[in-house]
Amino acid sequence: MIEQLTTAAAVSVLNRMLAREGWARERLAPFAGRIARFEALPFALSLKVDEGGSFADSERAEPVVTVGLDLASLPLALGDPQAAMRNVSLKGDADFAQALAFVLQNLRPEPEEELSRFVGDAAAQRIVGLMRASAAHWRQLAERMLDSGAHYVVSENPMVVGRAEVEEFNATVARLRDDVARLEKRVELQERAR
Repeated sequence: MIEQLTTAAAVSVLNRMLAREGWARERLAPFAGRIARFEALPFALSLKVDEGGSFADSERAEPVVTVGLDLASLPLALGDPQAAMRNVSLKGDADFAQALAFVLQNLRPEPEEELSRFVGDAAAQRIVGLMRASAAHWRQLAERMLDSGAHYVVSENPMVVGRAEVEEFNATVARLRDDVARLEKRVELQERAR
């Protein structure tokens, strides 16, 4: 039942985006009748390409392409469709998978437009703006936490050597290697001179 609901929602949203993008429908039209299954466990949905290059429910038929997505990247797809396509696994027809990937990466979602049908234009602008600001805040928070954790591991409780120390060590080893090579040459010249 959950798969049917997610498939119906995905078909509706994707077809509204495809309605605005003629190039995307043209790109998918040659693959009419083929089915793609998207899996972001525990969720999955299957989409069938119809003759017009839009999507339809697949009615549980066998997929030609299976796309495995990282569940954690799906919320980022609202603002950046390419975010969801960064960590994927593909199985099946390569041409169909390539066309799907190109279309899905280049479709531009307009969440404000979709949401405005339910809450109005002004509220949709504010809600989406708040969601984007919240996502940016959480991204900055995660970056600061990573920086702080790295600083702690390298400086406060040195469990790992920092990049500067590694570069300094490499430079010292290179100087030592050069000095040894020069010393070997001197010794060799001294032995020849005898």
